[in-house]
Amino acid sequence: MKWTFGIITDGNAEENIRKIHKSILNQNIDDDFEIIVVGGRNLNLKNMLHVPFDETIKRAWITKKKNIISQLSKYDNICMMHDYVILFNGWYENYKNFDQEWDVCMNPVINQDSQRFRDWITWPEWCDEGRLIFLDYNTKDRTKQMYISGTYFCVKKVFMLNNPLDESLSWGQGEDVEWCGRIRDKWIYKCNNNSEVGLLKNKQNDHWYDSTNTSMRESWDKQKYLEIWRNVND
Repeated sequence: MKWTFGIITDGNAEENIRKIHKSILNQNIDDDFEIIVVGGRNLNLKNMLHVPFDETIKRAWITKKKNIISQLSKYDNICMMHDYVILFNGWYENYKNFDQEWDVCMNPVINQDSQRFRDWITWPEWCDEGRLIFLDYNTKDRTKQMYISGTYFCVKKVFMLNNPLDESLSWGQGEDVEWCGRIRDKWIYKCNNNSEVGLLKNKQNDHWYDSTNTSMRESWDKQKYLEIWRNVND
């Protein structure tokens, strides 16, 4: 199974880039893959293509960077991430065993505190609850109500080329909400809950602690991810 790993950065997370690179190599991928980094400086790491980016053109122009990755990708499967997302062990093997009929795919995204970050979730304006709901990973019938955080997602190259991010928007301007609103009625969106990723920084996650998500939070196996993080950090 061939993959393009696309990382966007502003050049201020070189140690993170090295950790991400290591987490990819640790997958022992048995097929062709490439790592494309847009922004920052060239770290000359194995299997990595560096694409220089002029940060002065437009502040935090992440939509442009992600579209560049889609355009340059050699392979149909693109793993799109910001410069603070690492793959947990088993990510690749579990994708090999997962259904390939998807346009966009989500995985569990684990915050630094070992809780869920915004992964398999609804968007308030598109669901009856009017709240951001963390769904069970096996829920399959609500994809038209769902939203993807731009932090991390997997996408097919052709789908991304046909549905690019809006380059008039930058980080913090709802570029991920706009994109999901445009594609949610036509995407094949699935969750592969066996391939997991983690965040190298703790992101604000107020919705997880909302009363609407109490039952999901109480059933969450935090201890499992505390142990995973301990192993990652050793």
